[in-house]
Amino acid sequence: MKREMEIAPDAPPTEKGATRREQILAAASALLLEEGYAGFSARGVAARAGLRLSHVQYYFSSPAAILAELLDRFVRRYGEEIMARFGGGKGTGEQRLYRALDFLLNDEAYRRDCGIFMIEVAGFAARDKVIAEALTRYYEIYFALFSDIAKTLNPALTPRERARRARQCVALIEGMSITRPHMGAAGDADFNAREATRAIMRLLSRE
Repeated sequence: MKREMEIAPDAPPTEKGATRREQILAAASALLLEEGYAGFSARGVAARAGLRLSHVQYYFSSPAAILAELLDRFVRRYGEEIMARFGGGKGTGEQRLYRALDFLLNDEAYRRDCGIFMIEVAGFAARDKVIAEALTRYYEIYFALFSDIAKTLNPALTPRERARRARQCVALIEGMSITRPHMGAAGDADFNAREATRAIMRLLSRE
């Protein structure tokens, strides 16, 4: 990723400022998806947004700061989606878990974004403190989310055991989200979601 001069931003909390930030983030997301991490830069984001480079640098101190914000938004957005499907509606715990996993494994936008962040961006966490901190926040939220699900499905688990199994759940889901090929035949995607549901139910049901 190209380096640009860093300028510490102090963007005013105005409607115009919020709109400009959203404009920058939308352009950054599109650029990241098209060019990947290697072709990502603040200059490229500015060009995509139709702004001057100084405008982007005013709101974000570095390209890494933009990526960190995108990663934070990614986990918050999908965390809310997961809990809405798990917590909403009727059904057994297994049926509610299936609704959440069916979304995670079959939503094209989620799997696309997961691949970008977990394969490309996360690979540079060891070199960039800002991205490393964002990645830490990502997993803290993700682990806490599945710890809550584990507590609902098996209240007998200790907090320590819930945390351990939540990490195993996340590893299983991310692996399937990133590596699962596109399923063209009807029913194949549903089969994968049900297999994942059964695997996680077995994982969480053990004392």
